[in-house]
Amino acid sequence: MVKKYGNPLKQNIVVMYHYFKISFKSVFIIAFSFRLFCPFSMMAQDLLVTTNRDTLNCTMGKLKNDYYPIAFVIEDETIKGFIHKDSILFFKKDVFRDLETNMLRPWYPLVEMTFDAGGAYQFGKFRMDDDLTDKSKFGARTGLYLGTDLTYYFSNRIGYGLKYNYRSLLGGDIQYQHIGILMAFRFLERKQSHHWFFNFSGGVGWMIQKNAPIQLCLLRPRIEMHARSFSGDVAVGYRFRLSRHVSAHVKASCNIAYPGFVKIMDISKYAKPSDQMLLTDGYCHNMNTVNVTAGFTFHK
Repeated sequence: MVKKYGNPLKQNIVVMYHYFKISFKSVFIIAFSFRLFCPFSMMAQDLLVTTNRDTLNCTMGKLKNDYYPIAFVIEDETIKGFIHKDSILFFKKDVFRDLETNMLRPWYPLVEMTFDAGGAYQFGKFRMDDDLTDKSKFGARTGLYLGTDLTYYFSNRIGYGLKYNYRSLLGGDIQYQHIGILMAFRFLERKQSHHWFFNFSGGVGWMIQKNAPIQLCLLRPRIEMHARSFSGDVAVGYRFRLSRHVSAHVKASCNIAYPGFVKIMDISKYAKPSDQMLLTDGYCHNMNTVNVTAGFTFHK
């Protein structure tokens, strides 16, 4: 139940709170769950064949003083040591999935991390006036987008992970952020030189708007508002392989979020005895943006 204030001005502001109370603990729960269930220990290991025709699933380090440092597993115990270069007949990197099994590493990348930068266009309403910006309506709604994805693929086409993005409009006066669980799909061709990808994410979004104009009697003060909501992100893109571990990509995406409340900071500054109501209509109608970006993917 929303607390009733004697002052109608304060009541009008506070009544907008209390709809969603999404704690920032949710962010840490999401991150911990992903780390708990994502088998990052499954990193590819090497094949070594000695001059005696013995084969070994191991991890090989760099050559130093004619010896390679190696590590391998025998009966759940990790053994570390060195092998002379003249004792090696053949070796190949990244052949097996891990040290514990002889399962071959798949031909497709198992782990990918992407970084994006580009433009965002706000197609939801937000409050502004001519005193706040001299940009056109299109210019005022256009801003910066930055994002990153971390994805583990358990098959050649399907993976899951974490997504984060940041959007800034009006020179930083309006800032949106999203973090959530990611589900990813890709459509690979055998040589991995290029492919389409699609992903979607559900999580938490939040907004800060500084210098938001209001009308209070004959005054036009600037206030700061905070809002948060459940948030979604949908993206489609195309990737080009540059090397074994690096690709470039272009991507179009859409963020969708409808805040359940708007919290106005420094409420006591404006909630003084007065018959004048603080009109909050139009503040942070939604956090919806469409984004066009380019970036790089690092994969293993």
